[in-house]
Amino acid sequence: MTLSALISRPSGRWAALALIGAVLVAAFFYATGATALAVGEVVRLTSKFRVMKPDLVTGVGTQESGATGRITSGPVKSSTGRIWWFVDFDSGVDGWVNGSNLASIGSSPALPVISFTASPASIAPGGTTKLNWSATNATACTGTGAGIAGAQPVSGSASLSPTATTSFSLTCTGAGGSAVKQVTVTVTSPSSTAPVVTLTASPSAITSGGSSTLTWSASNATACTASGSASFTGAKATSGYVVVSPAASTAYSLTCTGAGGSGSALAIVDVGSGGAGAAAAFADPDNGNIPDRAMHPIAFPTAVGFGRVTSVRSPNAVVYKINSLADVADPNDGKITYRECALALAVNTPYAIPAGRPRYCVFDVSGAIVMTAPARITVPKLYIAGQTSPGGIEFRLGANYNPVDSLIDTRNGGDHMILRHVRTRTGEHVGRTSQNGDPIRLSGTRYQILDHVSTMFGTDESLDMVCRDCTVQWSIIGPNICRNAGHTSSLHCKSFFLKPAGNVTIAYNLIQHGEQRGLNAAVGLHPAAPGTAMQLDAVNNVIYHFVSETGLVSNQFGNSYANFVGNTNLRGPRFNAGDGNFLVGLYGAAAQYAFGFDIHAKDNVTPHTRVAGQFGQTVTDLFRDLAGLVVATNNTASTVCGLNASGQKDCSKLGKAVVQDVKPAIAPGNAGLSLRADQIARPEAAMRSVLSFAGADLCRDGSCRDNVDKLYMDDVSTCDLAPYLMEKDWTSTVAASGGWAQLTQGPAKLDSDNDGMPDDWESRFKGTNPKGWDANADPDGDGYPNIEEYLNWLARDDVRYAGLLGSGTARVPAYNCNRAKAPVQ
Repeated sequence: MTLSALISRPSGRWAALALIGAVLVAAFFYATGATALAVGEVVRLTSKFRVMKPDLVTGVGTQESGATGRITSGPVKSSTGRIWWFVDFDSGVDGWVNGSNLASIGSSPALPVISFTASPASIAPGGTTKLNWSATNATACTGTGAGIAGAQPVSGSASLSPTATTSFSLTCTGAGGSAVKQVTVTVTSPSSTAPVVTLTASPSAITSGGSSTLTWSASNATACTASGSASFTGAKATSGYVVVSPAASTAYSLTCTGAGGSGSALAIVDVGSGGAGAAAAFADPDNGNIPDRAMHPIAFPTAVGFGRVTSVRSPNAVVYKINSLADVADPNDGKITYRECALALAVNTPYAIPAGRPRYCVFDVSGAIVMTAPARITVPKLYIAGQTSPGGIEFRLGANYNPVDSLIDTRNGGDHMILRHVRTRTGEHVGRTSQNGDPIRLSGTRYQILDHVSTMFGTDESLDMVCRDCTVQWSIIGPNICRNAGHTSSLHCKSFFLKPAGNVTIAYNLIQHGEQRGLNAAVGLHPAAPGTAMQLDAVNNVIYHFVSETGLVSNQFGNSYANFVGNTNLRGPRFNAGDGNFLVGLYGAAAQYAFGFDIHAKDNVTPHTRVAGQFGQTVTDLFRDLAGLVVATNNTASTVCGLNASGQKDCSKLGKAVVQDVKPAIAPGNAGLSLRADQIARPEAAMRSVLSFAGADLCRDGSCRDNVDKLYMDDVSTCDLAPYLMEKDWTSTVAASGGWAQLTQGPAKLDSDNDGMPDDWESRFKGTNPKGWDANADPDGDGYPNIEEYLNWLARDDVRYAGLLGSGTARVPAYNCNRAKAPVQ
């Protein structure tokens, strides 16, 4: 019967309409390739397919037609409009698959999901730990290990006192199958505990000819060795004291060993020619008796690494006293703004500032500066002093900023920038698609230093650096706003990108949460040339929760000399070992010339490497197991070659063999590591300090760590205890990621001469005049002008000059967040 005949019958009209609807629906699905899919669905590949990484561009491997698996995440929509799902295949590689290549073969009950923790995860002999567990999608559980062996309820707890280090496991079953979770409780003993060493100098600052008493003690130790002046050097008992009279400022070190490993401590005695001397002089314009005088002035007294030579000092430097949060630039409106300072623009009122000068941005306001357009820094010598704000500064992306670009951006010519104690957070920009949503971008510049900066919520990276002679220290980098947030890719979750970067120091930072680019560095210069050789020093960083690419080192732009020392890399709730996910991911497939690698690795705690005495561990794994080949097209061991003593590519060393622990990797032309030995701590002590001090933590009126930074610091500190941030998926909004900073406005202080230093501070000293503009004067001759002595004081550089590293008291989690050790490559 024809369709027209069917319609002609009254009784058949509804049937005809139903048939038409069915045809249209079928046509839609046929045309679009859409299928009725959902998370949890069991699916089959309808054709051979190259499974993709989260960027939906990079392949991870191939699955044959007919391969089956379960959808565990999605959907995401690509820039071409296609719908993608993450499939956990029954065998072979897992990854993202175009929905048009999938056919549902029915749904099945979900697998059990188990939460199983031990608190604490490390106890002393006779101590007690509490095991807590719960399982969803489960009907029964079985435990192993003394105290929970046998049948267990699907949720419960048990308080236990194991006499030795013990692993406990819990297997839970349900209609969807079974799952297993394991925890290990470490029982410490004097034989497995690393020495704890203390060394103090009293007083720590003396005048020439004076004396100081060094006092020390060490627990869990059998022998100690000292270094410093002749009166202290050599073998020492595990406790004691000695009087020293150094002729010059001297660092004293004590290293003690025991069955559990070694520990060390450092004390510095500053020697001045008279007066108070010591580090207090950095914030006293009447006292030029600074310590380590031959090393100063630098960017600021606590600056380290290659970027410490950055300088804004100049006889014609000016001060922009920012009195408005508005993102405007009108020389006659009475407002002084960040945009005017960043771009070195002229201001006429409320006081005159000439254009094009070296400059200091100080803040009389607190709150959010909402950027409405790019403010690209091309005039050199800029100090953005967030520590001057009464209650803190946060840079955000404005609703009308289109096309979206970075918030703080140095371009060619914008050399010598100091950025301290600010927050830069971009946020989502749906409808304004961009690949440039970086809170901070350093683009082809030299001499840059970021100190105590919180940069996150980018949609491209949270920090993008093309930089030479630069330092990032004591900062928080990431997370991004990753999913459908305005990037051209629907999922773009990458934190820190250095491509290329030459002679760069990355120290004491928290880098967190992403699919890729935890620390992705192409060491070199652009454009590359034969013989190009540059250095990366990554020291005492904490890197947490990167799913498929924690770190990458590339030789695309030059011979890569890289040093990874004392870092802590922790697994997050999601981790894909199959992608070549290592702290040092080796990538040699893109080298433009005959470039090689020399990578020095020492004392790094990673998902692949334990270090005895750190985080309760008694075993030290092979140092080079922190490295592996990145899984990518044409990237094989044969593309990763070493370097010989002359700096020439040497393919007698291939793959992981380019990683060595014999000596630092020093690029030709460099004198050594960019940090002194006393500026490097053991991983656990460094992590305590990073979690105590990193990020924008100081303002004019004192400590001002904001709610967002505290949320993420606490998450890392307790990463061995549920719940976990971003445990199952990435976020799409700032609101879902912790929100904006809650900052408190305080009143501006009287500054009669508009030199950036309040009258009450200038009145304390003879060398400063509250009624006369003297920001650039240096009456004590220490190399730091008055304005910088004030900025040093606000940033507590006088207090933090020695001892900040290693003085943190933050909680640290169990090794690897109490998650399983990852397989080595």
